[in-house]
This record gives sequence, structure tokens and C-alpha cells, in this order.
Amino acid sequence: MEELDPQALQFKEMCAHYGAAMHMAQVLEHGIVNALFYLDFLPRKEEWTDDEYEEFFEESFSKTFGRLVHSLKKITTVPADLESLIHRSNKRRNHLAHTFFRESMDVMYAGGFDEIVIALNEDIELFAETDKRLTALLEPLWLQAGWTMERIEAEAAQYMAELKNNRSEGL
Repeated sequence: MEELDPQALQFKEMCAHYGAAMHMAQVLEHGIVNALFYLDFLPRKEEWTDDEYEEFFEESFSKTFGRLVHSLKKITTVPADLESLIHRSNKRRNHLAHTFFRESMDVMYAGGFDEIVIALNEDIELFAETDKRLTALLEPLWLQAGWTMERIEAEAAQYMAELKNNRSEGL
């Protein structure tokens, strides 16, 4: 196997950190969609069809991060400190999605690899902290609606089992 030059190895490592940061941004985004599901969709629907369920998630995931936040703020009060974290997260997520590589390549070629990795790790921490604060805000509301963390985890486990079963059946 051909050895990569040091700059190519740095680029590969930078891409791994970038992927982890974008993953955490999407975890946060999914957390907001889940919040909308538990706090808005479920209370409005006694029963729903699979199509309504799928349509809710498809429509939600087609929204921008900012639109999701706007939807969340319409159904619950978001404390100022969490709103600030969400705003910072949205700004950093947009940077990663739209300008990261264009702006980072010059920095990397100028010897700023460590600087880029530090910034990406800070982004990961920001997204994780924002998601943690979002969960802390929502957990009491979930409990009021009858959704314990155990019930949520059980639903998630059932969903994963269904995914694995469908995959093994070739669906």
C-alpha cells in the first residue's frame, strides 16, 4: 500500500474530525426534531398512521436548523442561555456545512492543522453541550406527557430492532 505524505495524512485526520463535528450537529438537529415530535405531534394526535408519522419526520428533516428552532420556540419557552447555545451551534453548523473546507484549506497549508482540529473539537463540545441542555429542558415536559427516559429508550431499542430485522430480511 502506498504511503501518504504528511499533508495528506493531516487532511485525512481533519476530515475525520470534521465528520465527527457534523455528526454531533446532526445529533442536535435530530434532538430538536424529536422534541417537536414529543411536544407537538403526539399531543395533537391521539392516533396516527404510519404515513402521518413518516410525513412528520420527512417534513421536519427538510427544514433548516433555524426553521426547526423557530418551530420549537413556538411550542415551548426556550431559556436565554439555551437559546444562546442554539444560536452559536447554528452558526458553527452553517460554517461547517458551507465554508469550512474553503476557509480551512489555506489554514492547513499554512501549518495550522492543530488549530483546525482544536476548533472542530470545540464544535463537537458545543453541539454536545447544546443537546444536553435541550434534553434537560425537555425531560420535565416529556415526563408531564407520560414519556419517561426509560420509555423513550425502550421505543428507541424497539425501533433499532425493527431496523435490524428489516435489514436481515432484505427490506
